[in-house]
Amino acid sequence: MTFLRRSVTVTAVCALSAAGLVACSGGGGSSSSDAFKGMSADKIADKGVAATKSATALRVRGRMTGQGKVTDLDFAVDGSGACTGRLTSKDARADIVQTGKVIYLKGNGPYWKGAAKAQPGADADKTAKALQGHWVKVPAQNSSVQNICNKQAFMAGMDQDKSERKNMSRQGDATVDGQEAAVLKNKTGSGETNTLYVATHGKPYILKAVQSGGDAPSTVRFSDYNKKVKATAPPAGEVVDPKKLTANAS
Repeated sequence: MTFLRRSVTVTAVCALSAAGLVACSGGGGSSSSDAFKGMSADKIADKGVAATKSATALRVRGRMTGQGKVTDLDFAVDGSGACTGRLTSKDARADIVQTGKVIYLKGNGPYWKGAAKAQPGADADKTAKALQGHWVKVPAQNSSVQNICNKQAFMAGMDQDKSERKNMSRQGDATVDGQEAAVLKNKTGSGETNTLYVATHGKPYILKAVQSGGDAPSTVRFSDYNKKVKATAPPAGEVVDPKKLTANAS
């Protein structure tokens, strides 16, 4: 859905081009079909977003399209400042670790080469050779990467525009990763179809969101709710200053 593109795709795609070098300019019924008895589809969607926002931690996995790029992502984040994950776009890959308020990023050669190409005057080959495989600290002002590991910022984006969850209809129930879910759909004026899967057992967490049609299809799964994230900072000897390393590279 659009709110998921805003919460996940924009920050993920920006993270794959940043790191301090550049700036980011239907299913049948089931035994649990009455879990939301008498409740409208819009209300179920509202409850799903509210429950998801209240979680202390979660894991996000999916494939999304934004700014002309297809990005695969898998990251876990909690409210204590811990975050781990990987973002991939074509051959470019970047791993992210956050402990407290410090974020570290490690990219492969294609990632750094692509990032350098977006920086006027940068030597892409030199940058890729110098930085590939190394961890670097992400500048504090780099909000594109900071936000993807900020649970509060991510959750706030999900609920920024409540109108995006209007005029939904319930399309029966389905199973997502072994959990039963109510299937909710709506269609935008531009022809995009949004499908939201909301858990029918326990808290009504969002389990999956799909957007089809249009120029930004996406599928995102949510899991590991309230599971504390184990994040460990890389050894100091593996963390480098990208500006110094690229300046000294031959």
